[in-house]
Order: sequence, then C-alpha cells, then structure tokens
Amino acid sequence: MKGLRALPKEKLQRIVLVGMMALIGMVMAWFLYGHKQWVVLNANRADIAKLTEDVGKAKQSVQAMAQTMPQRGKIQAFVEAQRATMVSGDQFAWVVREIALLAGSQPVRDITMRPGAVLRHPRKDRYELYVTRIEFVGSYDQIGAFVQELENKFPEAEVRSLDIAGSDSAEAGHRAAIDLALMVRPALGSEKTAAVSGTGPKAKP
Repeated sequence: MKGLRALPKEKLQRIVLVGMMALIGMVMAWFLYGHKQWVVLNANRADIAKLTEDVGKAKQSVQAMAQTMPQRGKIQAFVEAQRATMVSGDQFAWVVREIALLAGSQPVRDITMRPGAVLRHPRKDRYELYVTRIEFVGSYDQIGAFVQELENKFPEAEVRSLDIAGSDSAEAGHRAAIDLALMVRPALGSEKTAAVSGTGPKAKP
C-alpha cells in the first residue's frame, strides 16, 4: 500500500483503471460463457423432458397394444371367417363346391345349381352380390332345415325367393328352388374402403 501511495497520481489512476478494466473483462467473459452454458443447459433440460414424455407415451402404447391383443385376434379371426363365406375366384365353381359341401350333411337330394349374375349390393354400393338359383328335393322340414343351414353358413347371404312345388307322394318330397344372393369378396386393396359403405341404387335380379 505504501508503494502505491508513493506512485504519482496519474500512474496510480492508470493502474486502478487497468485493474477495473481487467475486472470488468473477467466479469463480462464469465457472463458470456455462463449465459451460453445456461442456454445449453435449459435446452438439454427441454430435450430430456421431451424424451421422457415420448418414452412415457411409448410405454402406454405398448401396454394398450398388449391389453387389446386378444381382442384384436378375435376381430381378425372374425374378419377371416367372414371372408371365407364370400364368393371368390371362379364364382359359379365356388358356389357349386361350397353348396355341395354343405349339402353333404343335409337330407335334401337332387341338388342342382344354375350359373348366376353379379349385381351391385342394394345397401353397400362398394360390394357386389352373386345371385344363383339352387334347386333340390326334400320334405318341408328338410327344406326348412337346409335353408336355415344356408343362412348360418353364409351370414351375409340373402334368400331372395323360395318356391316349393307340391307333390302327390309324400315319399317323393317337394321340389324347392331358392334364389340365393351371396356376397362377392372384394379385391384386397378395396376392402378397407368397402367397410364404410354408402347407399346405392337397389339392383334388381
């Protein structure tokens, strides 16, 4: 301190000024560096919070998928079962094969089928119906049971008409004719849009 007091006033002022400038420079350097670090720290905290939120949502999605997996399996099985009852490929050959398989467990006999026509579905305009005529012989009870089996086998089908011709002989049975409209399986690319159906003009067989 005595040394400083012995210095000339101007030189002392210069030393004090230099010291103040150095101190100010150090403070500014620390402020600039610290501010930058503070900005980076806040950005890192925001990123961590966002990642934590995303991880939480991902965990919830995984848990939700795990909980709905059995139900999704049932829905998929139902959809596949419905698709299996829709006409595909060679339409008349498909109908002949499926009706013959069903009739094998029924007491009706003399079953014949006629090639049908493809019509637009009256309520689901993105779908089509294949209408065919099935003729067979049986008693009233057998005819009723066969029609019921057709409706159970093809839940999307429609029995458009049923004609029964009488017979003089009870043993000979009655000849019946059914006009059956079966759903045509849509192309894979259009099945999703076909699920939301509109109302189209009613087709006449």
